[in-house]
Amino acid sequence: MPEQIHLGFGIDKNFGKFAGITITSLVHNNMYTDLVVHIVYDELLLEDMEKLQQMEVLYRNLTLNFYQITSTEGMTFVVPKGHITQAMYYRYLFADMLPPEITKIIYMDADIICKGDILPLWQTDLQGKILGAVRDWGEAKSCDRIGLKNGRYFNSGVLLLDLTKWRQQKLTQQLFQWLEAVGDTKILWGDQDALNGVLDGSFVELPKKYNCIVINNTVLKAAAEDVIVHYIDYVKPWHIYYYDSDEKKLYWQYVKKSLWSDLQPLDGNTVETALLTARLLHNRGEYQKAASYYEAVLKYLLGDKYF
Repeated sequence: MPEQIHLGFGIDKNFGKFAGITITSLVHNNMYTDLVVHIVYDELLLEDMEKLQQMEVLYRNLTLNFYQITSTEGMTFVVPKGHITQAMYYRYLFADMLPPEITKIIYMDADIICKGDILPLWQTDLQGKILGAVRDWGEAKSCDRIGLKNGRYFNSGVLLLDLTKWRQQKLTQQLFQWLEAVGDTKILWGDQDALNGVLDGSFVELPKKYNCIVINNTVLKAAAEDVIVHYIDYVKPWHIYYYDSDEKKLYWQYVKKSLWSDLQPLDGNTVETALLTARLLHNRGEYQKAASYYEAVLKYLLGDKYF
């Protein structure tokens, strides 16, 4: 019998397709493992729900379970300004929404590509801790910001969770109480800050290869040995203005293998994204297209006065 791995995603209607692409990468690289995926969501587009359900038919090693949130009573959502949303807190709900016989789960964000075997991650000994995670690249500033004593701060994009201990310690309630007490005075990374604030260094440190953070046009890149590539920040590889890179090629490799293979790169609607697109097109030598974006920015800044 193949090993069975439980995975979790917490999403809203904007991320159904991207969760599907992440799941596509998981099944292609873990063909000899049974993957049971649990999706906690508030809303999903009908077309995305249908394609996700088709995946279960397409892949023999995939089972999908859906859990719709019908009430948020007793939950405190502190949503900082920027690209993150209320759905980031849905990772707190697996212990309560999943059947009690499910005692362990790997949580993943939906801006991830898996390019290797996750069985060793699944088999990691949590040494009595509630979770395992990879330390965050900007942990020193985050520790100072929320007042951590231990000096360790993890990224919550990939979490190996002991749901039994989570339930026993009523961690969901602790997290929402922490958020209510702190409010928006210190919080920058939402769910991640609260998890770190409550646990304060009490987690098993996972190898970096299980949550390799990459950021558009920076020195944060993926290496050959990385198993899970996590595209953090607001510029995602599905945006038209994500710079050409090996990481971008990796993402679109799995888009083309997925049921969302007709996905087109998404354009932006701000001055910043227009400039990013113009620079990208200029670097490709597509000067006329680049000029059209620069012209649009000038028109906006000058109020169309000189055009």
